[in-house]
Amino acid sequence: MSLSASTVAGLDWRAFALGCITPAALVAAAKLARGARAALSVRADSQQGEPGLKVVITGGTRGLGFQLARAFLALGDDVCISGRAPGAVEAAAAKLRSEFPRCTVVGVPADAARDAEALSARAAAELGHIDVWINYAALSAERKAPVSSSPAGELAAIVETNLTGALLGARAAIMQMQRQPGGGRVFLVDGNGSWGNATPGNAAYGAAKRGLVQLKDSLVAETAGTGVGVHIISPGMVATDLLMRYADNARSARMINILAEDPAEVAAWLVPRMRGARGSGSYIRYLTMPGVVWRFLTSSRRRGRFVPEGSAAAGYARLPAQAAG
Repeated sequence: MSLSASTVAGLDWRAFALGCITPAALVAAAKLARGARAALSVRADSQQGEPGLKVVITGGTRGLGFQLARAFLALGDDVCISGRAPGAVEAAAAKLRSEFPRCTVVGVPADAARDAEALSARAAAELGHIDVWINYAALSAERKAPVSSSPAGELAAIVETNLTGALLGARAAIMQMQRQPGGGRVFLVDGNGSWGNATPGNAAYGAAKRGLVQLKDSLVAETAGTGVGVHIISPGMVATDLLMRYADNARSARMINILAEDPAEVAAWLVPRMRGARGSGSYIRYLTMPGVVWRFLTSSRRRGRFVPEGSAAAGYARLPAQAAG
């Protein structure tokens, strides 16, 4: 149906625009209100309790996952870490047992997507129950490339680990927590792409991370009233091997030095807030917008923190002194 010029001229465009904008504004306001309520439910908890929490961390053999395990253990909690490489799992677990001999440390070789239920069963058997489950395991592209020139197997593996692994890990954790007294807390981990920005050259990673935000909202709704809380943590840019593979040019090196943080420092901030999270639906952010602004304002003090910069740098390899645990 076509509209005449007189009909178009007679339309109340202000009312029309208001009618279009109002529903979106109401939805945005509702999301902001939910986020504010969730934020108020997060308090840092650094108290050592008896007994400590029972924590599962997928991808906990190195980088931030390993440092999260250390931070929980330092507060007297017991931890189960998993990873795909049996040797790496045993080495990481042995290192943690040596550092924290009074705590229980369990290492389980497991694929985040394919072995989630078996990991949950093993962790519950070894630890007694599961209070906290963190889906940290992640994959990223070996090198940045458009989807059209990326290996299909690599794209599928990234989505399987980052999204399917988080989905099935959360499923296994929720099933266990709903069977046990006291429920528990499940944490997803966001990343580049989670806020809807484009991630050219790493599209599979960004798409999977974006999906975690919707997954969190769905799981919050599904677990309402069950005693299980579902949250997201946002570690920001962390100086791990996963990130350092992209420090291959001057601009990337500069951004990493300005915005990235050492895994141990990020874990020390996140863990008390994860322990203190109550209810469901929290989005716990380490790197906030004011924090980004501050880092740029103080960027002159951040040169060369993790990777060398400038023409004197022979390539862009991570500085040995800052190697992740």
